[in-house]
Amino acid sequence: MKGTKGGHPSILDGTNDWELRADLMKQLQFPDIVHTTLRPDIVMVSGKTKKIILVELTVPWEERCTQAHERKKAKYEDLVQECREAGWRAWYYSIEVGCRGFPAPSLGKMFQDMGIEGQARKLAIKKVSQAAERSSSWLWLRSNASSWKPSTNG
Repeated sequence: MKGTKGGHPSILDGTNDWELRADLMKQLQFPDIVHTTLRPDIVMVSGKTKKIILVELTVPWEERCTQAHERKKAKYEDLVQECREAGWRAWYYSIEVGCRGFPAPSLGKMFQDMGIEGQARKLAIKKVSQAAERSSSWLWLRSNASSWKPSTNG
């Protein structure tokens, strides 16, 4: 299978057994490849091809996208290397979408590597950007509501 436009190869090529796991409510169990306490936001695994893709989404202020990218990249660097040492082909994507909806280039790069190109890529970026902006707006509105009790745990 080639990318959706232009024929560029995709890291998803070569198998149809992809399993997607998401860290919803801190319940992600990392695949039995290496032992770790880290929980990326999304993990995609193909047992047939021994491929693993880790995705960490951050929604910072737009001015802090670069710092967020570097911080998350450093956090998962050892885990990616451990997966590779265990015989897996591993990719890591630290993607950032600003809280006002600005998509950092990392988002488009991830979609491109996964074979999502052209109009499909533009639409996917737009939808992720809108979701980040709506979620940030909801959080902002909730922070001004009388029932909001901010956490004191940091």
